[in-house]
Amino acid sequence: MRIPRSLIVVFSAAVVVITSISMNAFSLFLTPIEDTFGWSRSVATIPYVFAMLGWGIGGVLFGKMADDLGTRPVILGGVLLMAGGFIGMGLSQNLWQLCLTFGIMTGMAKGACGLVIISLLVSKHYEAEKRGFVVSIVQTASPLSPFFLAPLLYFLIGSYDWRVAAFACGALLLGVALPFGWVGARDPDPSSARRRERASWASCLPYLRDRSMILQFLARFSCGMALFQSVHLVGIALSKDFDHATGAIAVSVFGIAAAVSAVTFGWLSDRYGRAQMLALTYVCRGVGTLLMSLDMSDPLTFYLVVALAMGPTFGTIAIQNVMFFEMVGPRLAGLIMGLSFIIHQVGSASGPFLAGVYFDYTGSYDGFMQIMSLILLSSALLIYIAIRSDDAPLPEPARS
Repeated sequence: MRIPRSLIVVFSAAVVVITSISMNAFSLFLTPIEDTFGWSRSVATIPYVFAMLGWGIGGVLFGKMADDLGTRPVILGGVLLMAGGFIGMGLSQNLWQLCLTFGIMTGMAKGACGLVIISLLVSKHYEAEKRGFVVSIVQTASPLSPFFLAPLLYFLIGSYDWRVAAFACGALLLGVALPFGWVGARDPDPSSARRRERASWASCLPYLRDRSMILQFLARFSCGMALFQSVHLVGIALSKDFDHATGAIAVSVFGIAAAVSAVTFGWLSDRYGRAQMLALTYVCRGVGTLLMSLDMSDPLTFYLVVALAMGPTFGTIAIQNVMFFEMVGPRLAGLIMGLSFIIHQVGSASGPFLAGVYFDYTGSYDGFMQIMSLILLSSALLIYIAIRSDDAPLPEPARS
């Protein structure tokens, strides 16, 4: 069945809204899990660390599979795996079970049915002059996930417990995401992946030696580290003497700001250059993170700072995904994007854990956020250096 590519974007975005709940709403699960098991903040963050690492590993494995077999079977299989992970999370009775179910299962599934593979799917359907904007539209689905689903999870956790909320996530994946994926996850030419010669793992080596690619990978690491803010956002609000409701609202503010920023930066990247706009996203995040480390008493000020510090996150990811696709072409895009996400997820795993350790020792996130601000601003400088070296040719296979 062939459907218009605009509908593929709509259905793909709907899938991302639901599959993104696995990571974006973990801050709502964090304190109830602490209370249930009597764990410290750093210990309660360990399942999320496993999820980030699983996401990175899954991104590479499933990215290569998408290059070879197409994105459709990868996306549908990922939705099923993630549903099983959430159901298992609701049944977990100890740390290793949470690390297995939420950590490894949902984490690896995110590498199959998350933004990397779905960005690859959408990129195949659009030409370069529209690609940045269209991919950014799909990118908005991830930050909009907490806007739509965080209130539901907040209600379920408050009225029942976090296990019921985990079961509800599994039901949403099976009842909504899977049918949407079945309709919308369609490659432009499903048989092309089977007909063409499959690229070997070693085919990516010329790109990985390229200076611009190395700088992009380094910047992607810092992007992942900064995601500690989404995991600890409710905790950050509480550390500044706000209440849980303010923290929950901040999660939704993050979702709205990230959606607007993703579309805005995606549109700008089509017109004023991908690398220039990518560097600007890092500058905004660095300045916002520094402001977040300061004392504030007004919830509105806190929401505005959250929007500046965290909003451009998905603009960063959208632009980088498009840049990787255009640097290597569709034959290797899944593998390269997956490899970049290993670097991203090492940062995503270490950032929340280190922030938790810092909080356990100091009772505050402020010093850690100041360090993170310097890292993000340094990444903007790396991207600027990459812009200056753009005249150097990419490895020849990228032109094929």
